[in-house]
Amino acid sequence: MLTGFNTTDEREVTFLVSSMITAINEKDAEGYIQTLSDYFIKVTYGDKDFIRQNIENFGQIDLLEFEVVSINNYTSYAHYKLIHTSKNYRKTTFFGEMILVKSNEGWKIYYVSEEELL
Repeated sequence: MLTGFNTTDEREVTFLVSSMITAINEKDAEGYIQTLSDYFIKVTYGDKDFIRQNIENFGQIDLLEFEVVSINNYTSYAHYKLIHTSKNYRKTTFFGEMILVKSNEGWKIYYVSEEELL
């Protein structure tokens, strides 16, 4: 935990990201959808049905690093590093930034940048 942040918000953000990864790994489309903002779903997948129809093809994710770098009233920024394993067992390491937004339903993932580590 980082000092100076609202630790409740930090725990909620960390739990949300962990829940997102668990949902992907368990092929739980509804659980995955619950972690995402409507904006993220629209710009990344088009709609929720795409996730429901394709979750089996999302591969596996292992989170290597996750750090909340700032939390404001309705926005949180975090850095991450992960390994994605595709269905054909190709491993790719990604890193980037996540932006999460707080709504009436709690924290949701709004944006994820990703760069491949070569």
